[in-house]
Amino acid sequence: MIWLRRLLVAFLIVALFSCARLPRRETLTMPYADRIKLASIYIQNGQQDQAIPLLKDAARQEGDRPEAWAMLGELFWLKGNLAESSAYLEKALKVGKEDPVVLNNLAMVEAARDNPERALALVDRALARDPAPMYPYLETRARVLLKLGRYQKALEEAKLALSITPDYEKKMRDQLEGLITEIEKEKGELKIEN
Repeated sequence: MIWLRRLLVAFLIVALFSCARLPRRETLTMPYADRIKLASIYIQNGQQDQAIPLLKDAARQEGDRPEAWAMLGELFWLKGNLAESSAYLEKALKVGKEDPVVLNNLAMVEAARDNPERALALVDRALARDPAPMYPYLETRARVLLKLGRYQKALEEAKLALSITPDYEKKMRDQLEGLITEIEKEKGELKIEN
């Protein structure tokens, strides 16, 4: 009986030491799609800081997919870090090709970074892809044109966007009405100065 007990103890010791020496896996075990879903849940719950490491891991895991890069760009836009937002959106654009949403978001970031000419080129590329619905892209274009001082064209784009925005998109309609008022004010002040 004693020899059996010693054998079991020896077996347990060997088993414990062999488990302790198992190589650590350096690969990411959570699938890419699950990381994206979990990050989305964090974002929806207002926990953006918890989403960032998941998205960075997802981007390292499958760097040739645009979703994680784009989401990182949007999160850093919300955090006010325009340089990092632009860098992540550029990566999303590079791997995702001409995605209109990414082009539009990057246009907004570039306009905020005082690069309105580049922003206009980006939103025009997005519009060339014939995105649906089109009104958010027209709103971005109107804002960029306003920044460029092209008031008449900005007003036309904003009014067109408002005319095709469905009634149930109350927030967007309010934004567009505010934008139209802002453009008209800027345009009116320009006439007074001349």
